[in-house]
Amino acid sequence: MKTAPSAADAAALEWQVTLWSGEVTPQEQDAFERWRTAKPEHERAWQQVQQMSQRLHAAPGVVASSVLRRGAGPDRVPARRKVLGGLGLLAATSGLASLTMDTPPWRTALADLRTGPGERRHLSLPDGTRVAMNSGTAADVHFDARERRLRLHAGELLVTTAHDTSRPFVVETREGRVGALGTRFSVRRTAEGAIAQVFEGAVEVTPDGLPAAVLRLTAGQQARFTAGHVDAPHAADPLSTAWERGLLVVQRWRLADVIAELSRHRGGVLRCDPAVADLVVSGVYPLDDTDGVLASLARVLPIHVRHTSRYWVTVGAR
Repeated sequence: MKTAPSAADAAALEWQVTLWSGEVTPQEQDAFERWRTAKPEHERAWQQVQQMSQRLHAAPGVVASSVLRRGAGPDRVPARRKVLGGLGLLAATSGLASLTMDTPPWRTALADLRTGPGERRHLSLPDGTRVAMNSGTAADVHFDARERRLRLHAGELLVTTAHDTSRPFVVETREGRVGALGTRFSVRRTAEGAIAQVFEGAVEVTPDGLPAAVLRLTAGQQARFTAGHVDAPHAADPLSTAWERGLLVVQRWRLADVIAELSRHRGGVLRCDPAVADLVVSGVYPLDDTDGVLASLARVLPIHVRHTSRYWVTVGAR
């Protein structure tokens, strides 16, 4: 289970990501200093973030800053994709299929938009809508005179919609539909269902098997839904989209959850032994160096990272 951070902890992590971006304006720097001095708990939270970074012994500020600057490009394909080489499309589609076992591999392989393990993309659709694709994502695009629709088969999309009152924008999944109402939002497919989060504007979530059960989410809300159920809204996590900038930001996550998230961003198998699954982890980690992240975690936790092969790694007790 992921433990929700306090407001001060979440803000401190978000400020760390902002400062690492290398694109901080004087106004943002001033706002950061005002935030630090506004309350004692803000300064305590900030110092805790700095201590976490120092314990990693991996110059994370330099690494993360580099990751963020490189992430500004339209498409990013890490060197790991070249290493996979001969595995080609089979390896990529296997990674996609493992995220949503109900999606046939051929559908992800033939999708209009695809990313493999460890790959992220930023692109613009014909109407001007901007889309960020997380690792292991597959989606089809269907635009006509009545509707703009993305069919998400696997993975996660972060969407900033272009204005077009005559054609609604919809992200469709096996679980249901997420209709945008002039907004910035994300949709992610998981083994437990789909998750919609709203960061600007609003969306309407409609489970596939319950067309009358429409749930409206506004900025700052999220909900998980399946074909037959939709959860009550709760607070969205603004740090959950740090992947767009090449980062994983965690605050008091179980190690098993961290390992599961890292596994989405690399080829092969990465598993966590149940004996260490409940260790608690906080920090900001670069997604393009998952081996480095594992080594850093092994320095601060009682764990051992065993490489059976290049593509089979187990995290267990030291």
